[in-house]
Amino acid sequence: MSKPVDVQQGISLKSILPEAKFYNADDIMVRSCCGKWEECQSGDMFVAIIDSEIDGHLFTQRAEQQGAKAILGERLVRSDLPMCVVPDSRKAYARLCQSLAGSPARHLKTIGVTGSHGKTSVCQILDHVLSAGPQRVGRFDSTSACVSGQPLSSKRPTWTPPQIASNLARFVLEDCSHAIVEVPSTCLATHATAGLEWDIAILTNLRRQHLDVHGSVKNYRRVKLRLLEQLKDAGVAIINADDPVCHQLVDQLKVPTLTFGMHQEANVQAQILESHWGEQTFLITAGSESVVVHSSIVGRQHIYNCLAAVTAALAAGMDLPTIARGLQNCQTLEGRFQAIYCGQSFKVMVDAADNAEQLAVALNVAKNHCSGRVICVATYDQDQQTCEQRLELGRILDRRSHLPVITSAGKAGHIDYEPTHQILDGFRKPNRAQVIPDRIRAIEWALAQAGPDDIVVVTGKGERPIATVDQERWHVTDAEVCRAWLYENAEPVEETAGFPDIFHIDDFREI
Repeated sequence: MSKPVDVQQGISLKSILPEAKFYNADDIMVRSCCGKWEECQSGDMFVAIIDSEIDGHLFTQRAEQQGAKAILGERLVRSDLPMCVVPDSRKAYARLCQSLAGSPARHLKTIGVTGSHGKTSVCQILDHVLSAGPQRVGRFDSTSACVSGQPLSSKRPTWTPPQIASNLARFVLEDCSHAIVEVPSTCLATHATAGLEWDIAILTNLRRQHLDVHGSVKNYRRVKLRLLEQLKDAGVAIINADDPVCHQLVDQLKVPTLTFGMHQEANVQAQILESHWGEQTFLITAGSESVVVHSSIVGRQHIYNCLAAVTAALAAGMDLPTIARGLQNCQTLEGRFQAIYCGQSFKVMVDAADNAEQLAVALNVAKNHCSGRVICVATYDQDQQTCEQRLELGRILDRRSHLPVITSAGKAGHIDYEPTHQILDGFRKPNRAQVIPDRIRAIEWALAQAGPDDIVVVTGKGERPIATVDQERWHVTDAEVCRAWLYENAEPVEETAGFPDIFHIDDFREI
């Protein structure tokens, strides 16, 4: 497989930005670039980016003092440096980063995944599916960037143009044949994937999300559809036929399209055969072929995520039996409808739901597999700044849980009481809710209330750490806290049986 090109001699800016106008130079040869003036190093091209808070053009002199040798922006600035002016510096920055990385997407079969819900799960399921074949897979989602399931870094990923380009280049160097990339709406809104073309683009669903960022439902949907606009000429769009908005798009799309669903007619369909707590069995049908899949992950949302992954794998040329083997290998997703078993008499589930729609899905799954009470630990997404979003979160928490607990996002116990009160405004009887700022204490309290027929649902963080210890080498998660408390409070079958070698709940309290 060919490798990214050597850029030691620099890249002609005119060749990758033909629409650009040049000043103080006929062309600029670029070997490195930077979008933050304070991070500029000697020889860099400084890219002046305009976002909602900062106009990078105001810092060109500082970038020059840092060692920048050229400027890329949307308007002329006072400087003797060579300058390139483009209509949109964010697009140009992303295209430049891809070129400097050797245009790695040209050497990979690229799969982009976007939508309101299920992006990370689809990426992880698809990783398992593709890995069941001869493919070597690189994956970049909200949890990590990894190759064949092995993380490339302990740091959480960021969707900046240099980070995206760097990860794709690393996938090529690791001899990957496929790259799976989660593409959130903020990434599409800032054109961070400009310069990338997709072989397969997956649209999981379209709901009312991130309106505080995008301003309106119309803007949000338009941004999401940018992923499909970046398809290669022979690229394929994967669409959820059961989602009302996506279903309407199918006839409007001018690209090859495959659909998946459980209720509407679709290219790939599923039917639930059995569903119990901790396991479900469903039938997947594609054309004249069918396979039965048994999964320890419950809920219809998981089936939709599997369908999206199956449809993409079929588009990538895999056969259905191999795809089914990959699905069987995916029996747990950290922080996504994750059941916790430690010998307790009640059920425990950890999920990443941090907004009203995701919380409703998680609580529906819990309710469908529980004959007793639903006890829910919930928090709000720090990025959701609108009162209406918090109010709706409170409504869902009030109507779909018997014992709601509102807590903070971390161990420190710092809670912003104004957003908390806005959540409580969604309750018919606010005094029903328990407000416990310390997240670990909140989880302990919820688990202590559970009886044999109850289920405790811990939401809001999923696999993301709620605390870090020892210079961030130990990441404490909701699932770890649950296991520690459950083992601490379980009754051993034999006095000498003991328990797994894990931390006790007291260890977490002292963090």
